[in-house]
Amino acid sequence: MKLKVGDLVEVVNIDIKNREYKIFIGENNLKEIHNILKENDINKIFIITDENVSKLYLSKLLKYLTDYKLHYYIVKPGENSKSLDTASLIYEKMLSKKCNRKTLLLSFGGGVVGDLSGYIASTYMRGIDFFQIPTTLLSQVDSSVGGKVGINHLGYKNILGSFYQPKGVLIDISLLNTLNKKEITSGIGELIKYGLILDYGYFKKISNNINEIYCCNSNLLKNIIKEAIIFKKRIIELDELDRNIRAILNFGHTIGHSIESLYDFDKYNHGEAVLLGILYEAYIALLKGVIDKNYYNEIYNITKVITPIRFNEKEIENLLNIMKNDKKNIDGNIVFILPTGKGNVKIYNNIDKSLIVRSLKEVKGYKNFSK
Repeated sequence: MKLKVGDLVEVVNIDIKNREYKIFIGENNLKEIHNILKENDINKIFIITDENVSKLYLSKLLKYLTDYKLHYYIVKPGENSKSLDTASLIYEKMLSKKCNRKTLLLSFGGGVVGDLSGYIASTYMRGIDFFQIPTTLLSQVDSSVGGKVGINHLGYKNILGSFYQPKGVLIDISLLNTLNKKEITSGIGELIKYGLILDYGYFKKISNNINEIYCCNSNLLKNIIKEAIIFKKRIIELDELDRNIRAILNFGHTIGHSIESLYDFDKYNHGEAVLLGILYEAYIALLKGVIDKNYYNEIYNITKVITPIRFNEKEIENLLNIMKNDKKNIDGNIVFILPTGKGNVKIYNNIDKSLIVRSLKEVKGYKNFSK
């Protein structure tokens, strides 16, 4: 796919085994989608979006794509739309509209829409091109980059999926202005993760600018979103298929995914669950003695944007059972990514069950652990 671009703020190139695509980062640049796509052999565009985004922005997007035959499908917001049932309905509509291998599937929404769209693009007619326009902070800094696509099944997060790179990503930070606090918090979870696994200075930048992030300070957002994408670019270009170093991107996700599943993907969205996962998994690192109390307190304090859960015995048992079926596990052992120092993490697959249980029991309200 050839991509042309006009006056955009930033362009980040992703190059994975000679499959290059560009990420266009700007503000009020949704209109550039026309210039990006206009020289490509596309016979029609099929848009997948959700009810929230469609009410706010779909008519605006359609205005910029009048040169194409357009079809769209609107899903309900939330993780429950990442299902075989939803995918089947979309396949049916694509077939009825005679979508073929020259059809571009355009994802216009947050992480749920992106994951679902990528899964459908990777499987429809054994693969058609897809392009991402992420509309949430989390999807702009994480899920739209790297090619992980998938759906949930039988209560397990992303258990069905593949690696399927988009042909391009357009990030318009002005789309973030309509997000509620819950969605901003979700994105902050992934931003914190990048700092903790790769760059302590970035962690401090996020920590020191939480209020500005919630206020959607555009200059700050441009900077931190680009930095986050470059962090992920460094990882995925080395390990596209999650066989080695890419695993560190799963910090917070072992417990985080289990929390999402425990509450049927309803109580917490993905980034909030990751933020909680970071908190509990950092406590495991403290109990294991691989980080000190001062560093744990730094992590603990930044997670105050969300309140930890008081799990009961039954919930802990259910969480452990969910973790035992995590796709990251090795030889039947639950895999954790734990912090080992400022901006450093390590992969563990031999964590004693008692440490996991203690973490889920002992991290309850906010206090200082320096004593």
